[in-house]
Amino acid sequence: MIINLIVLVNLIISCTASQKSSEGERIYVFDEQKNQEKIDVKKDGEFPNINETYYVVQIGAFTTKERAEIFAENSRKKIEKEVIITYSENNNLYLVQITPFFRSRLEAELVRDELKVMDEFKDVWIVTVNK
Repeated sequence: MIINLIVLVNLIISCTASQKSSEGERIYVFDEQKNQEKIDVKKDGEFPNINETYYVVQIGAFTTKERAEIFAENSRKKIEKEVIITYSENNNLYLVQITPFFRSRLEAELVRDELKVMDEFKDVWIVTVNK
């Protein structure tokens, strides 16, 4: 029983990793880190007003563009939301996010909670962006 528990914990830890962002918040990465060339991703998630706070529902973070694209495409098939990929130079990660971004945290929480009931999105989180 104890051995099974140890194996299960090791399996969970090896499947996801966490990193800290420059602001100290934890970021969960769904694949292993590899040295990758930085590739610019289409900036679909540009902020319309640079003086406001936005709440972004983030459904994944990946070290490679290819893995982010596969996850995004599969996500588009399962949910009725527009999904985009952006590149974070601060974290060297491809971020899979729901768009449009929200001006209210409550709106973002409602979408997050709606997605969390699905196994594929149980780790969805909200990122606050002050531009």
